[in-house]
Amino acid sequence: MTLLQPSTTPLPFNTTAHTQALGRQYLLRDHALCGALHKTMGDKVVFPNAKAFSQSVGSYWSLKNTEIHPSCIVLPSSAQEVSEAVSTLSLGATVWKDRCQFAIRGGGHTPWAGAANIEQGIVIDTSNLPAAGLSKDKKTITVSPSWTWDQVYSTLDPHNVSTLGGRVGGVGVGGLVTGCGISYYSPRYGFTCDVVENFEVVLATGDIVNANATSHADLFKALRGGGNNFGVVTAITLQTFPQGKFWGGQTFHPFSTRKANFKALERLITTHPYDPYAHFINTLVINNMTFGNWIIGNSLQYTASDPPVPFPEVFKPMTDLPRFSPFGPLAPDNTLRIDNITDFTMEYASLFTYKKRWLFASIAFGPSAEMMETFFQLANRTVAPFTSLPGFQLSISYQPLPSVMSERRGSVDSLGPIQTGGDMWFVHWGMAVDGEYSSYDKVFQNAVRELFEEADREAEKLGVKRSYVPMTYADGWQDPIGTRSEGTIREMWQTSRKYDPLQVFQKQVPGGFKLPKVGGK
Repeated sequence: MTLLQPSTTPLPFNTTAHTQALGRQYLLRDHALCGALHKTMGDKVVFPNAKAFSQSVGSYWSLKNTEIHPSCIVLPSSAQEVSEAVSTLSLGATVWKDRCQFAIRGGGHTPWAGAANIEQGIVIDTSNLPAAGLSKDKKTITVSPSWTWDQVYSTLDPHNVSTLGGRVGGVGVGGLVTGCGISYYSPRYGFTCDVVENFEVVLATGDIVNANATSHADLFKALRGGGNNFGVVTAITLQTFPQGKFWGGQTFHPFSTRKANFKALERLITTHPYDPYAHFINTLVINNMTFGNWIIGNSLQYTASDPPVPFPEVFKPMTDLPRFSPFGPLAPDNTLRIDNITDFTMEYASLFTYKKRWLFASIAFGPSAEMMETFFQLANRTVAPFTSLPGFQLSISYQPLPSVMSERRGSVDSLGPIQTGGDMWFVHWGMAVDGEYSSYDKVFQNAVRELFEEADREAEKLGVKRSYVPMTYADGWQDPIGTRSEGTIREMWQTSRKYDPLQVFQKQVPGGFKLPKVGGK
């Protein structure tokens, strides 16, 4: 395979001519690689004038990523074709000194710019990778990393089995699993990565391997929580378990009940032994539709299904709180019911009505109603200048991580020992405005960083500061892997150097969360 060589003509530095010429070299580099990929893979490589290119770029969940312009997109339909693409890109790096940049896209839900897209680079879009589906014995399901969780659940529901997966329809499988996300069933079974039975993964060499408990076990462990640092995952096999319909839904409360909600949440998360069927999220919401007023929504799910248990005693502190309808006097004040998990996830997805410029971020604290109130006050002050912007939306979701989850039944993954100091909760911060307000991207990011720094200081005063940052909710400036133990990070580096000796996925794939340096190395 012949790749266009870079120019060796020296250029004067610190000049406009140098900058423009360097930009042209990068453009030629990417176009040369796109040409090499097209020669090898034919119509599986699409360019900006193609409908498939526009569909791929336009289907990212956050507008921040739809505005990024790759040079070409690879749409493989098999692991072998992913191997061809990765091999070509790795070879390109030997010519271009690690400047051959590419992105790996699963479901495309991570909102920060560049997480799974790349300006003037190459995107490997896994949308067309096949899935084997549910096994004959119904004990496992093998899915494409680009599948969404509603696709997974709608396949499993008719068979009265389920698996650990996302709580919002439309979220992709690949990012949530390799980021160790959280499920409605997590108090029973741990993080989503902890039910993976096998990863089919393409390494930097182009080799296709199966990583599981008995083959490439070190890679298997690293991929469970390691993001895109070790290869391109092309299929994921998840364990299933018996599961039917269960009770759950949303309840809406006047904002005057805020402190009572916080107290109820603190009591629930610190109850021992923790009820493994209880899942809940407390969310504070403000947007244009609420006319600048905050409302409270509680998401309650009690996942026992044989039989379902309506209004379980564990949720009484929350279900007893006064309710109201934020949608008018004739609308219901709750959506509580017995239903399947597909419908519960799609109910959540319906809250996101159209594409916006999203910012996700996360911060964790020990269980403290006082800290929840402190964080709200800081947040309210932070967003006050922005609430009148078109399309403004903010949700502050307090999500519990009881010790029954963090202990994870001794699961083997790359989260390592989560330093919770016992039970804790974390905040999922989700803020957005309409698409034309890109000038606020940095303003929002800086405001949230300052807020989190101040919140950390307040938490330290109260003795409830925690270091945990969930990868699936982190913004690009955060370092979720860096909050893990030094031993865990060193082990991840060891696996990286073993399976990716040229460090293709560290140097050539800038998106996602990279392995942090340890001990100055």
